[in-house]
Amino acid sequence: MHKRIIRKYYKFIFKKKDVAARLDNYLIDKLPKRYTRNIIQKIIILGNVYINKKQIKNKKHLLKSKDRIEIFTLYLNKKEAILKCERLNLSILYEDEYLLIINKQFNLVVHPGTRNQEGTLLNGIKYLLENKAETRIQLKKPYIANRIDKETSGLIMVATDEKIVQNLSKQFSLNWIKKKYIAVVNGIIKEEQINKISKIVISRKKGKSRKKVCFSTFKVIERLRDLTVLKCIISSGRTHQIRVHLKELGYTIFNEKKYSIDKIYYEKIASYKKKIISRIIQDSKFLALHAKSLELIHPIFLKYLQFTSIIPFEIYMLIKIMF
Repeated sequence: MHKRIIRKYYKFIFKKKDVAARLDNYLIDKLPKRYTRNIIQKIIILGNVYINKKQIKNKKHLLKSKDRIEIFTLYLNKKEAILKCERLNLSILYEDEYLLIINKQFNLVVHPGTRNQEGTLLNGIKYLLENKAETRIQLKKPYIANRIDKETSGLIMVATDEKIVQNLSKQFSLNWIKKKYIAVVNGIIKEEQINKISKIVISRKKGKSRKKVCFSTFKVIERLRDLTVLKCIISSGRTHQIRVHLKELGYTIFNEKKYSIDKIYYEKIASYKKKIISRIIQDSKFLALHAKSLELIHPIFLKYLQFTSIIPFEIYMLIKIMF
């Protein structure tokens, strides 16, 4: 990736009919699409935005009627890597020109990175959108609206526009989007339901960690031999929230590697079952956590949507063997 210098000048006058009054949101609406939210916020912080001849560095600055906004951009910017199209076998539960709901398989990376430029979920989604016979949507990249770890399977929302992502993010903050997971946990949980609330690290900068309060509910579905099947309901979607909360409660998800050394007690089951479980672990490298159901309001059509997905074969076999 190469660096390039961007030199541009833009001028706007804020009017009462303009919907977005916050500075960064207003500029997202007005500036060309190549200016992402991240770039716009950097332009503001660097002092390249003037309102009524006064320099403004606050991205949350509220605009007033007839405010004169001037943007001077002169900075080094890394040229974005082009997202490659790849044909992948994706399980699509819902699809329109604004939104896709996909049942992601485990062991599939969502976003391309330094080590994974190809073979990710986004590569497959871009191929799907750009090769549709009906629409042939041309995109720089699709937008992932909710987090799912590489090892986790289940429902994931994909938007074709940044404004759709903003709408879904707002629904998350208002707790309108409901997500439910199925987890197979090591050990027997005696309580029928456990509510967990704690602060989880959401970012680390310059040696300092930033935390937010998260709430999770765990309900027992079935108790197996040395394992418990749980329904997990989360009101937020912080990184590894379910995994972290279960660890704090003294439990770990089957085949968990990051937060514990996986431990399964095989004394009570037949030897052939032990071999099948060992084979599942070695071959699939999955985590026994699945995003099973999802409820939301469509950002454009404003209709209630509800989706349910089938658990992966590996989790089904694990439950059947340990029943």
